Formats: sequence, C-alpha cells, structure tokens
Amino acid sequence: MRSAFALLLCLLLPVGYAEEAGYRISRDIINPDNSQQTLLAVALDTAVYAATNADFSDLRVRDATGVDTPYLLQKIAGRKATVRRVPSRGEKPRLEKQGEDGIVINLDLKPDAANIDGLSVLTTLRDFECLLAVQGSEDGLHWHPLVDNALIYDYSRFMNVTNLDVVLPVNSDRHFKVTIAGAIKTREAELMELTRTLQGETELQRTETTELQHRPLHIERIELWHNQTETVAHAQQIFDYPVTAFTVSQDAEHQTSQIDIQVQNQPLSGFTFKIATPNFNRQAEVFIPQKQGMETRMQSVARATLQSLHFKEINREDTHIRFAELRRQHYRITLYNQDNPPLELENIIGSGPGYQVVFFAQPDQHYQLQYGSSRAALPHYDTAAILTLLSNGYQTVVAGLGPETVVTAPPNGFDVIQLINSNLFLGVVIGLMVLVLGWSLYRVSQRL
Repeated sequence: MRSAFALLLCLLLPVGYAEEAGYRISRDIINPDNSQQTLLAVALDTAVYAATNADFSDLRVRDATGVDTPYLLQKIAGRKATVRRVPSRGEKPRLEKQGEDGIVINLDLKPDAANIDGLSVLTTLRDFECLLAVQGSEDGLHWHPLVDNALIYDYSRFMNVTNLDVVLPVNSDRHFKVTIAGAIKTREAELMELTRTLQGETELQRTETTELQHRPLHIERIELWHNQTETVAHAQQIFDYPVTAFTVSQDAEHQTSQIDIQVQNQPLSGFTFKIATPNFNRQAEVFIPQKQGMETRMQSVARATLQSLHFKEINREDTHIRFAELRRQHYRITLYNQDNPPLELENIIGSGPGYQVVFFAQPDQHYQLQYGSSRAALPHYDTAAILTLLSNGYQTVVAGLGPETVVTAPPNGFDVIQLINSNLFLGVVIGLMVLVLGWSLYRVSQRL
C-alpha cells in the first residue's frame, strides 16, 4: 500500500516543478512608426485564432527584452463620422431695449473660443413663438446680417414640440447682435367672461369679454456652440471566415442531412449557406462536440429556419443561421428534410467578430506577439489608461504581424494539464485504486 502511494506521489511530483508555460509561436509586431509613443492596434488573423486557446489566455505582447507589455483585447468595431455640439465660451452678454417691446442682446466670443455655428435661446416660457434676427461682425464695428427671421417656439400646449436653436451660416465673426422685435408677446387668455341679459326666458343681450394678457419672453441664457466632427466606434464589425472543409451526409432513416464543418478556431457567430436549390424551407440545428468524461457528445447550440423563394418578381432568401459566439474546430449542422429531397449545398461561409490587441508602444522599442501554450493563465492587466483614450476618441495606429516563428520548447517542460487529461493518467489512477482496494480487502480477510 505504501508503494502505491509512493508511485502516485512520483507521478504528481513534477507538478510542483513545472516551469513557466512555454509559447510555441512568436511573431514580430510591425509598427509603421516607432519613433514616438503610440497606441498600437494589432488585429488577430486566422493563424492566431488557430493556435490560441479559446479564451485567448495564451496571448502575450512582449518587448525586445522579453518583458510582458499590458494590452487590451477588444472586438474590432466599425467607425463612423459623427457631429457633436461643443460650447464656445463667450463674454457676459449686454442687453439693450429697442422700441416698445424689442430687445437687442450683444454677444462677444472670448479670444480663445472657436467660431460658432449657432446659438440656443434658453427660456422657461411655454406656449410661445418668436422671431429674431442675428447680425455678425469680425471687429465689432462693421456689421452684416447672418439670419433675418429665425423662429424659436414652444408648442407644448398642443404637442411636445420645441425649437430653441438658431443655426448660423459659416462665418468667422467674433461679435453678434441678437434682435428680438417682440420680446413682450400678446396672447388670448384661456378664460373668457360671458354676460347675458335675460327677460323671462328670452335672452335680450349677450356680451363676451376676452382678456388679453401681456407676457414677456424671459431668457435664462444664450448658449453659443460650434459643431465638431469626430470619428467614433460605431458597431461591432462582422468578418467572413472561409471554412477549411465540409462534408455532407444523408440519414435516410431520420430524413436529415448532416453537414460537418471544419474551421480553425475563428470567433464564429453564424454560417451562411450557398444553396443551389431554388425554393425551400428547412429547419436547421447547429451542434458542437462536447466532451463528457470519456465520451464526446454533440450539444445543440442554435436552431433556425433556412428559406428561399424565387418566383417571377419575388426574390427572397435567408440562408444564415446565427448562434452565440464560439471558437471551435468542428461544427455539425443538421437539416430536417422530412419528406423533401435533400438540398444541393454549394458553399458555406462562416461569420463573426474580429479581435485586436491594443497597447502602448514606446519609442524605438520592438515588440512580439507570442501565443500557443495550453498551460498559460489568463492575464489581468491594468487597461484603464487605454480605455480612457479610446472613450475620448483617440485614434489607434494600425500595426501588422510578421510571419510565424516556432519557438523551441523548454527542455524540462512538463504539461500537467495534458497529463491529467490523458487516458494513461486515468488508467494509472484506476489501477492504483484497484491495488489499494485489493490490499485493503486482503488485510481485512487476514484479520478475520
């Protein structure tokens, strides 16, 4: 019994002496300009997907001295141009009266403020409409009209519709005059006084009196602004990934077609089928192999309906099946034909997101991307600074990847995970358990 435990201890002893996980593959990161500090973005390709772990735990960015460089792993997003309204700082406004109910507001930009594209008249007044004019001047002496009759309004009595913005044409003015001719508006009151004169049941006279109410346009403040165009991340970008191979087999007993697809661990979230059959409607189901102990079973991950209708002017087709993102080498699609003939499948294209690593690249420093280790643990890096720059619209510099270089494995490398998952290890453990159980039964029988 002691010898059995000694043997088990010998098998597990190397676990304590396992060296650092070795990375089988290394690739140079090609920086287009390493003369200054940049935020590099390196897109992963099919070769990286094929050799890395499912959770990317074995991805490392290392400098020329072999020191790890923290990185952010993110999905590649599409980008779009967006216009953002940014305030332009102005001096304190000056107010002048004009006529009975008109006002003129003088506005000046601060010396370092950007030229404006418009202004907003902010007021708490409701149920009104008002016309205003805007003049501009570069020096405060010579004035020219920018807008003659700009309408601001609030129709909340009828509908939640409001406009307080005045868009200006392109200008380089630094001084502005906003003229509101009718700053005191007259409107009909919502209550009306009715007087009736009756003689018996006969109405002799009716008098209607409508009260008019004068209400000034109270302006809280006027905001000056300019438009700033930015390129921002828009939506997750989907890439096409060609499959390595696929085979189609027919199950006549269950009236199904089985399509076995081989890929290279790309991050897939769907398949698109090119089918020569013109008109069809089939239920499809996606399976992946799932290892359970000593057995491997097929697990369902998605169902969809594939359909096509081409008749005269009608052309409808939906041959895409979607599922939650996976990184696998083997997928199986089952088509339920029922009593219909099998579909004629021409091609399959995988689709899914792409990934990139983003990191700070220092001047005159060379970096490598290393991967390909089943023993590597998922790293936890401080990426707050990178996220801050990206959220503020900072643009990354796109870097490339050089060819793969196979790194020689360390001489004393010992893959504990591979040993534990091997049939040899399981057989040895079972054998030891049988020996221990047999020895225990033998000792008990001797005592009896």
